[in-house]
Amino acid sequence: MKPATTVLSPYLKFGCLSSRYFYQCIQDIQKSVKKHTSPPVSLLGQLLWRDFFYTVSFGTPNFDQMKGNRICKQIPWKNDDELLAAWRDARTGFPWIDAIMTQLRKWGWMHHLARHSVACFLTRGDLFVHWEKGRDVFDRLLIDSDWAINNGNWLWLSCSSFFYQYHRIYSPTSFGKKYDPAGNYIRHFLPVLKDMPKEYIYEPWTAPLSVQRKARCIIGLDYPKPVVSHDSASKECRMRLGEAYELNKKLNGLVSEEHLNKLRRKNDDESTILDSISRRKKQKLIG
Repeated sequence: MKPATTVLSPYLKFGCLSSRYFYQCIQDIQKSVKKHTSPPVSLLGQLLWRDFFYTVSFGTPNFDQMKGNRICKQIPWKNDDELLAAWRDARTGFPWIDAIMTQLRKWGWMHHLARHSVACFLTRGDLFVHWEKGRDVFDRLLIDSDWAINNGNWLWLSCSSFFYQYHRIYSPTSFGKKYDPAGNYIRHFLPVLKDMPKEYIYEPWTAPLSVQRKARCIIGLDYPKPVVSHDSASKECRMRLGEAYELNKKLNGLVSEEHLNKLRRKNDDESTILDSISRRKKQKLIG
């Protein structure tokens, strides 16, 4: 619950703290400390990530969207308003995810690993909802929301750009246990689950009805059932992303960037684009 970070991101975002001054402070501290972590995981590394996203976003047209973004994988994400609303309103039935989204609404902030968890869950992990939808929610609710960093992280966490190991996900049932096996974070932000035994706190739907009654929390009545089965949903997401990646390879090998952008302006569906290319591939490179 308590931040294990500097919590200086809002001050950097609003210009209350100079990034150059902050950088110099870090350098001064590191000179006096023999052992410290190194980029990219260090505090200095996080500042470098900030400037990295600033630089890439400045040089990339349409950086904040999938369409027309040359560094973004074209993926046929779902447009499911019900799943999006369940995620946004902390009603997914996965306590780890719902606790994070509740903290976001109450505090306007959460730890970066919590952000990673809910972003992965919404996109490539379970729900396969478009990363732009999640980006918009973060942009509206985060007190440290920064255009370049927010878009860059959503591109990264949805495996649309920068990071492509889509088979590696943040499990909504086991990731939080590594840091909080007792589920105190969940109990704080989801008081309806405060009396649930720790062996069921991350998966309360697996608790016997007698345990649910004793905890005064009946799943499906007092707290929602999971909106998806994590095992089957994550498997489907991996399959969809694998297909999308293969499609992107075909698109990149058959057409020039200029011609591909022309097709994208005419079609929203990448499969339609591929059909158009196939009809015209009398030569290896079109355009």
